[in-house]
Order: sequence, then C-alpha cells, then structure tokens
Amino acid sequence: MKKSIVVLLIVLLVLTAAGIFLFYRYWYQEDALEAWELVPESAVMVYETEQLVPTWQEVSQSSLWQNLSAIPAYDSLSYYFQELDSVQPLEDFFRKKQVLIGIHVVARDDFDFSYFFNVRGPQDKGALQQFLDQYGKKSHIRTESRTYSGFTIHELTDTQTNKRFSYILYKNIFAGSFTPFLIEDIIRNIDTKFSENSFATVNPALKQLPKLTDDEGNLYLNCQKIPLLLSVFTGKDRQQHLEPLAYLAQAMFLDVDVSENQLLLNGFSTLPSSEEKPAATFLSTFDEQSAGSIDMQAYIPDRTAVFTHMTFSDPLAWQQKLFAYQQHYDDPVLKESLAYRQQLQQYKKIDLSSFFRWFQKEAGLLVLESVEVETPDQVLILGVKDTARIKQACLQVNDALRSENSEVPYEEKFSGYEIHEIRQQEFPAALLGPLALGFDKCFYLLTEDYWIMANNVRALKRLILDREAENTWNKSILFNRFLETTVDQANLSYIVNTARAWALFMHSLSPEWQQFMQQYADQFKALEHLAIQFSKSEQEFYTSLAVDYAAEPNVRKSRQFQTVQQVFYDNQVKTQPFVVRNHENQAWEVVLQDDSNFFYLASTGGEILWKDSLPGKIVGGVQQIDFYNNGKLQYLFATEHAIHILDRNGDEVEGYPMYLPEEVTVQYLSLIDYDNSKKYRFLITDTSGKLWMFNKDRENLEGWNPRVLEGTLASAPIHIRVRDRDFILAVQQDGTILLMNRKGQLYGGFPISLNTSIQSTAFVTQNSGLGNSTITTITAQGEVVAFNLLGNIVKREQLYRPSAESRFSICIDALGKTYVIVRQDEDKLGILDRKGVLLFEKSYISPLALTSDMLEVQYYDFGAGHDVFAITDKIQEFTYLFNGSGNLVKDRPIESKYGVGILYFEDEEVYRVYRSYAKEHAIISFSI
Repeated sequence: MKKSIVVLLIVLLVLTAAGIFLFYRYWYQEDALEAWELVPESAVMVYETEQLVPTWQEVSQSSLWQNLSAIPAYDSLSYYFQELDSVQPLEDFFRKKQVLIGIHVVARDDFDFSYFFNVRGPQDKGALQQFLDQYGKKSHIRTESRTYSGFTIHELTDTQTNKRFSYILYKNIFAGSFTPFLIEDIIRNIDTKFSENSFATVNPALKQLPKLTDDEGNLYLNCQKIPLLLSVFTGKDRQQHLEPLAYLAQAMFLDVDVSENQLLLNGFSTLPSSEEKPAATFLSTFDEQSAGSIDMQAYIPDRTAVFTHMTFSDPLAWQQKLFAYQQHYDDPVLKESLAYRQQLQQYKKIDLSSFFRWFQKEAGLLVLESVEVETPDQVLILGVKDTARIKQACLQVNDALRSENSEVPYEEKFSGYEIHEIRQQEFPAALLGPLALGFDKCFYLLTEDYWIMANNVRALKRLILDREAENTWNKSILFNRFLETTVDQANLSYIVNTARAWALFMHSLSPEWQQFMQQYADQFKALEHLAIQFSKSEQEFYTSLAVDYAAEPNVRKSRQFQTVQQVFYDNQVKTQPFVVRNHENQAWEVVLQDDSNFFYLASTGGEILWKDSLPGKIVGGVQQIDFYNNGKLQYLFATEHAIHILDRNGDEVEGYPMYLPEEVTVQYLSLIDYDNSKKYRFLITDTSGKLWMFNKDRENLEGWNPRVLEGTLASAPIHIRVRDRDFILAVQQDGTILLMNRKGQLYGGFPISLNTSIQSTAFVTQNSGLGNSTITTITAQGEVVAFNLLGNIVKREQLYRPSAESRFSICIDALGKTYVIVRQDEDKLGILDRKGVLLFEKSYISPLALTSDMLEVQYYDFGAGHDVFAITDKIQEFTYLFNGSGNLVKDRPIESKYGVGILYFEDEEVYRVYRSYAKEHAIISFSI
C-alpha cells in the first residue's frame, strides 16, 4: 500500500511539472516575442543595450555627460533614473536584459522616446508589477488607465512635473513612452501583426550585421527618416534642402563607445539591392571606388567650418553613377543640380565628362566661417592630373556661354596665381550634384595638383593668404590630433568644426531651437569636432562617427591674469608693443619705441636683441614686409619726416631711411601691394591733406607729387583691387569721399560729399564687380552710408542717438574681416554690431577719455566665437578686455598706457595680450 502511494505521488509530481513546463512553453516560449517586433515603423532610430545600468553608470560619469548635465532635459533624465532606482534596484532587474529606446518625431519642432524590454517569465512579471505598484504609491504619482483598440493602456502621471508616462504589457514585452500616441502606434503595429508598421520589417538587414558586446550599446538608424528628424530643429526655408539626406543610404547600424574625450560610433551602412534599385542612394555612387585619404590638407584653412571630402579611383565611372542617382528621384534639390548639368550638356553641347577624365584622387568642398551666414564663402578643391587640359576645358565653357553674356569673364593676377571666372551659375553643382550647390558665381585658379573654385573672389584670395601664412590643417596640432582618431581611408567624409560652424548652424535653426541652443552654447560648443565617414566594405559601407569633446568647456583655469613675460627698458615706453614674426623660426617677437626715440626688438624669451636711435616719433604702427621677396621680413614704419625699413639686425635697408621734405609732417603711411607680388608702394599722407606715393626705389610716382586734397583725411587711404583695376580710397574729415586710380585721378561718380563730419575709417566689401563691391562708413552723427565703386549710394541709415553728444565711428577687426560700430557718449561707451544692434554698453570709462581722443577701441575676431574687445582708457591708463558678450575678462582691467596686441593660440585655448606701461612691456595670458 505504501509503495502504491509513493508511486502515485511521483506520477502527480511528474504531471504537475509537465503542466508547468507546457504552461511556461505556451505562454513564454512559443508565444514569446522579441522587443524589436513592437517597435513601430515611425521610429527614426533605435538604441539597443543589454547592459542598461552599467552603461548608464559609465556614461553619466563621463566628461560628455558632465558637459551636458547643465541642460535641464539631461539633468531630469538623471533625476528619473535615480528615482526609479530608489524604488527597486534596477541593476538586478535589467541585468543582461535587452532594452530598446526608439526616437520619434512627435511634432513639427519636437521629438520623444519609446521604451521596450523583455519580461522573462513569471518572476520578472511579478517583480515588474511589484515595482509599478510601489512607484504608483508615491504621493506625487497618479495612476490611471484607458482602453484603446481593445488594449488597456496604463498611465502614471507625476503631479510635480505634469509628466505622464503611458505603457502596455503585451505578452512578454513592456512598452512605454511619455508621448501617449506613441503607445497607440505600438498597438496599431500589433494589430497589423508586425508587418508594414514594424521598424524591424522596414529595416531587415540591420539585425543581421555583426555587433560588438563590450560597448555602450548599438544604434540603428532608418536613413529615409533623417530629414524628418532634422526638420524638428531647422527653419521651414531649410527643410527642402534636407531631403537628399534620405537617399544617403538605406539604413545604418552603429556600435556606441564612450571614452573620456570622445564619442565613437562604428558600424555599417546598408544599400538597397543593386538589381532592385540601381543607384538608389548617394553611397551607391561609390560602390566601385577605392577609399582614399585626405591629401589636400595644405589647402584647407583653419577657418573651415564644414568640410566634405570624396575620393575616387575612377572619377568617370563615379560621375556616370552620380548622373543615374540624380535621375532616380523626383526631388527638387536633385532636380535643380541636374538642370544645371543638362543646361550645359544638352543646350550648350558641353561634354562635362571630359572634365572627369582629368580628375584624380579626391574632391573637397569647404564651407568657411563667414560673417555673412546667409551666403557663406564656399570653396571646391578638385584633384587634377592635367591642369592644362582643365584650363582649356574652362575656356571652352566660357566660349559656349559667351552668346548669353557679352561681358568679359573676370581675370586677375594675385600672389603669382591667375584667377579666372566661369560664367555658368552653379557650375560646381553641374559637375558634382547637389552637394556643391551655393556657387551663384564661380571663380577659379589652378595649382600644380588642384583645381580650386570659390563662390567669390575674396574667398580665393584669403585661401591663398592662409596657405602662405601656414594657417592650414596640415599645420594645426589641434586638428591633426582629432584626425588621428578618425578613419584614414574613406570614400566620403563629413567633418565639422563646431565653434567655426556655430553661426552657420544657428542660422539654419528654427527660432525656438535657436533660443535653446544659444542658452546652452557652451555645452554644445564643447563638442569640438565631428566626423562622419563611409568606406566601401564588401556589400556595405563601413561607417564611423567620431565626436571630440572638451573635458570641461569654458572653465576658468584661473581668476587672475597670468604674466608670461616682462621686459624692462631704460626709459618710458611711448608706443604699444607691436607683435612681429621672426622669419627664421616663426616665433612671435616685439618691437616698440621709448620716449628717447630708441627703437627696440625683444625676443620671444624676453631678451632685448638690439636698440637703435630714430630721428623722431613713430607715426602709426609697424608693419612687416618682404622687401627682397626672399622670405625674409623687415620692419616698415614712418617717423614724422621719414620712411624707415629696418632688417632683422636693426640695420636700415639700402637707400633708407627716405627723408621727406621738411614741410611734410607724416599723418599716415599706407602700404600697397597691388597683386601681392611684393612690388610695394608707400603712400604718405601729411597733416594738410597732401599725398605722395613712392615705389621701393624711392621714386615719387606719377600723379602723386603730391596729390593735393582739399581737406585733412579721417583715416589712412585704403587700396582696393577689383578685376585687375586698382582703387585708392581717401575719406576726408569733412565727409568728402574720393576714389582714385594708380595715378591719383578720380574715378567717375566721385567725389561723394556727405556734408558732415567723419572721424573714422571705412570698411570695404570686395566682390567681383564695381557695382557689387561696397564701401561702408559712418558719420560722426551716426549715419551709416554705403556706396559702390561706381559712386552710387546704396544705403543711408541713421542709427539711434541716445543724446546730442553721441559720436560714432567704425572699428575694423585686426584681421580685416568685419567691423563693429563704436558709440561714445559723455558717460558711457556702446559697441554695436554691423547691423546697428547694441552688443553691450559700459559706463565706467572715464568721462574725459570718452569726450576726447584719449580712448582707443580695438576689436579682435579670431573666429569660432573667440572675440575680444580691448578698450584703452589713456586717462586712467587702463585697458579693459571684454569677450564677445561684453563680460569683463577676469573682472578687472590691466595697466596699459597705449593700445595692445592680442594673439589667440587655438591649440592651447589661450589668449596672450602684449601691453606696455611705464618702463616695461609685458605679455599677459588668460583663457575665457
């Protein structure tokens, strides 16, 4: 009997175990779902992790998160994570559990997230229910539920923040969001049995790609929805130009890796089947092209904001695929670039393919940091193997277009280069498609290896000067440090310098996002560089995204100025320190004069290398010239009755000093180099309004012996060069404006008489023609006047005058890129931008300095938001340094009797101020 009972118990246990097994198998295995199946097609991208809590702990302690934690949205995420963890430890529940976070566009200007994770068996389900019950009992949490399409949607509302979290539990998957209608999207996905409404169905290839296990998760991106996501942030006028991004690739998968100073995302971009959809993506055009490196770094200026680089092993084959890609979509931007191509090929019978036969290796498109963000300077650099063939092809294009425009194409020689014009609007887009739009005009020059085009002449000239001054990427320690972390060989690269692209970026945003980004500008600018690169790898493109970020953005390293160097002299210094280059080692040095008229050169180490007695006081500043055109630099300046050129050893160049007639008292010395060929001209203005011009051989040139004006000048004459024509601009204090040729003869339309006082210089905006090159000045009473080189006034605008005593002047930045307007009143000083908008105003400048000539305002725009204003009060002998927002640097002025020199060292993120006071000059450093 006992044996029968034992056998019966064993049978019952087996049956019970089998029942439990079958129940578990039915509910949690055969009917089990993957979280991926619930993610709706509306997701733009999905983040996946199986290490939620460890990943959160690592990311939240990184410099990246510390930078962003000042932004409320990021800070609130930390708050909710900590609050949830206080109810029940999250690490135990989410250990090795797949978590998905979807990103969705939920409004025209907003996006939100959806959250998914697997509930593994009764134990998980019980733990989740216990957690939800405990969280729902918090005093500030209100629990509710509603029904949608037969599903019960549960909702938790935080009454303190008015945030509402909606969720469902479908079989073994939890799905939730702070946007209720996203849960309804998920339910519709379930109702259609995860077919066309599922993210995984739309992007089937993503889950098949290899993944890393030891990282901070994976990111899946539906490329077709990139424009939709970016449209959240941009203004309506920009959204049309986002559409081609939908055709970059089909989808992307990226592993996420966060380190101390860099965010790295590496993975693959998938393409549609070439049989099903030939040339359906932009990356498809590189399908048969070998990846290459960026070899044009010596031509890329430091002030490049955005750089797009492409490499080719067969340029002609790439061009044919590009043409097929452009024809594939009914997209207005693609159609626009295609129309320019067809105009040349079909109507002008120009074979654009012939250009591609002479291309090689690479193409680079540069968007440069520009004052005019509406029409930024753009440069296209194309590698070529036969410049003679390219030049001939360009001439043929102009010949074919000559019937439409009888005007002779632009030609000019500058610094040894020949600058030409192609008269076809958007010519680069006709070659390279929509990527190269933005060239309303096209000017070009040829080097040995490159064909360089720009959308204005100014951009080409500045690129040449940047290259000569070695202000290029190949010499930038900061950029090369970043480039070392990127992919060396790529088909397509997109590189952004955040600080230099900031103004362009802000201009493209909607007003709402502009306000948000400006409020947290320091945090976002800490993301210093961004690079997205694509390299062909079998059937996909290896994809890398790297973001460099500063460990601690804009932290004051010290609340005090740091004195780097002090040099003492026998007598009182009576000029500012003029910062000069040592041509032998490129070090920065200083020249100045003391009150005994001794002229000094001090080395970078603070040693006085030599001093030399001068016959009088230096008038104006000291400029460096290459007198012999051999790379060696001399110091050019004027005293009251002579022109001096001293070499590095302090010896006068042969034939100098050049003494002027006794009756001449120098007011200004202008250095003129017509075409940057080192064939210098020296233009002297005396205090009575007479002008002399001499060549290097001290010969007084025709028309300037002297050129007699009828009034005293308000500033030094300015040389302007447009279309191989030279203009000398002279602005008189009585408001008369003269524009003269090389012989001192007036051009038509001049003089212009404003019949009012002018007390400052003028700013020249140079373009390709006389009609669109403008000169802007301001009267002492605050009327802004702009006129072109034909003598036509194109703008007259009166600025607001706080009082009858208000006086105005223009202050051009030290690099000549832009200007600000200075407004002086009896009790305060105002700085206005070029549109007349007040930037800041200060009232602690001494009244006597404000109402006399004892105040000097200097403006330094180093780019990338590094603006410094130096305001020297010569009565108090203080220089106040302000940043671009008008905040006083280090909360105090520095002692200085004269204007200062300022340099910014980007690699060190340090400014150096060169100032003179009493018997010394000093170098003072600071960071902002």
